[in-house]
Amino acid sequence: MDPVVKRIYILSAILAAGFSLVFALPDGESLKSSRLHRYLPERVTDWTGEKVQPGEKELDLLAKDTEFERRSYVHDYDQSLMPLEVSLVFSGKDLNNSIHRPERCLVSQGWAFEEEKYLLLKGVLPDGGDLPVKKILCHRLLFDEENQPMLGPDGKQIYMQRVQYYTFFGHEKIVSGHYERTFEDIRARLLAGYDQRWAYATFATNVSKTFVDQGVWPSSRRVLSVEQTERLLQDFIKELMPMVLDKTAETH
Repeated sequence: MDPVVKRIYILSAILAAGFSLVFALPDGESLKSSRLHRYLPERVTDWTGEKVQPGEKELDLLAKDTEFERRSYVHDYDQSLMPLEVSLVFSGKDLNNSIHRPERCLVSQGWAFEEEKYLLLKGVLPDGGDLPVKKILCHRLLFDEENQPMLGPDGKQIYMQRVQYYTFFGHEKIVSGHYERTFEDIRARLLAGYDQRWAYATFATNVSKTFVDQGVWPSSRRVLSVEQTERLLQDFIKELMPMVLDKTAETH
């Protein structure tokens, strides 16, 4: 047999054996809760959050026992600051159909990615630890209610630019990667004998400077660049975490 073909057969056998172990894992005795709390607070320092309901299309894609919590936070005193949106999705028993990587949804919603990067938000956890997140910087063209392009003073179509962080909170671990989350599920079931409920959390806001640069936002109001927007979002997350996260959470 050709050596290359032989290596392919061996590799295929190893992969098949590895994947079969997933089905051999013991059923978890219980569904351990996520360390992230189920509800978002109405107020976070000087920000007030209004509940936002998930869309029907979003609900249709996910398992029936998936739970949501979403709020849009507006600053009480500085109305020129963009709202900050926090969204929590809690998985049910069927993890594969409860939460998934947000990249798939964002692309289907018309967002074009500019940057993707894994970050550690320093010192934002209640115990002073770092929060692992994935950052997505993206933009989307805007249309009016009749699905016509919205044009700026220069006649070009207006777009919004958005900063989004996401991460996953398990029973013990916090991970920012989809495959890390899968590994932690296997580890927990194989070594500890339990299933766990994951909370997929996103923190997002739009970049005001992008609107100013297109002539559709008054430059006399507070204008934040991408970097300044990220700092604002990180400061908010640091204030939010002690209100929604058990202090014993571990990062990975």
